[in-house]
Amino acid sequence: MISSTIRSIISSLAVVFCVALAQGQEVSKIEVTANDQMKFSLKRIEAQVGKTLEITVRNIGKLPKASMAHNFVILKPGSPLLIIAAKCHKAKEQNYMATDAETRAAVVASGKLLGPGESCVVRFTPQTSGDYPFLCTFPGHCTEMNGIIHVP
Repeated sequence: MISSTIRSIISSLAVVFCVALAQGQEVSKIEVTANDQMKFSLKRIEAQVGKTLEITVRNIGKLPKASMAHNFVILKPGSPLLIIAAKCHKAKEQNYMATDAETRAAVVASGKLLGPGESCVVRFTPQTSGDYPFLCTFPGHCTEMNGIIHVP
């Protein structure tokens, strides 16, 4: 039977270990803007396995949300970008994020649909190397509003 003193020591060590892990977590922060010309400010982003990437996405456009909203969706490497985008285009009631099994399995992170002047933060910690496609799923945007998060 473990004495209460040993239990207390083990609990204290566990707390110290968790705090040390949280403080050691590295975060890379970047900003990506989206505009009325259907362009992201970045087409390629560099990231590292196990390091959190915090992407602030800002819609700097002026056109109304109903006609020119933007979001930022990150897919697993090798995901069928155009197929996922086509499914999302049909999902107006879900803010252009399809909810079928293939789409849910492909999406690793996403942000909300943004109107002019709005922003959101998308957090992503890649667990494996590869090229993670990102796109805007608002209808008609994905052919111009896409890119790669490269994780060596």
